[in-house]
Amino acid sequence: MRSKRLLSLLLAPALMLLGCSTTPKVQTQAKTGADYTSYRTFALMPLTVPGPASDPGLMLRLAQPARQVVVETLTAKGFTETNHAQADLAVNLRGESLPRVSVTDWGYQPLPVYGYRGYYGMNAYRDVDVRTYEERTLSLELFDNRTKELVWVGWSKSEARGEIPVEKMQEIIRRILLEFPPGAAPTNHVSRN
Repeated sequence: MRSKRLLSLLLAPALMLLGCSTTPKVQTQAKTGADYTSYRTFALMPLTVPGPASDPGLMLRLAQPARQVVVETLTAKGFTETNHAQADLAVNLRGESLPRVSVTDWGYQPLPVYGYRGYYGMNAYRDVDVRTYEERTLSLELFDNRTKELVWVGWSKSEARGEIPVEKMQEIIRRILLEFPPGAAPTNHVSRN
């Protein structure tokens, strides 16, 4: 058991570094039958979500860089930003950070402990890992501004702790929007016929 503890102490930092270097997976869902070629303009919806109690200034730090990368990415794809009344698409950017606890019981049972007078208890060792983290979700919802229907959504979830790096958030937004419009190659631009 001692060698197992030593191995876990050696592997934990390596796994943490590996976990930090991985890029969160992006998922998308598109409305079936939507004509994405008809969308040429967009407007960002107001960010109304307040920051968490643990970091009330979070939205002030992240809102402008997040909005900026959405505008830059959609503009690079051939879309034009306009006012909300004239836009083909309304873009809603949302972020959420929820506290989570992960408990892993590896199933090893404690052994009875014997002393010179016989049995006197159980070994208190039990291999259970308890870990706290935040589950962070960043999502972009695109609505048809005329019908008010959701036509596309992209999101990414990750486990993290501590402050949210602006550059990482921006990279995740770029990766989400790489998948829009659906079916287009990542380097293609929207047709401007």
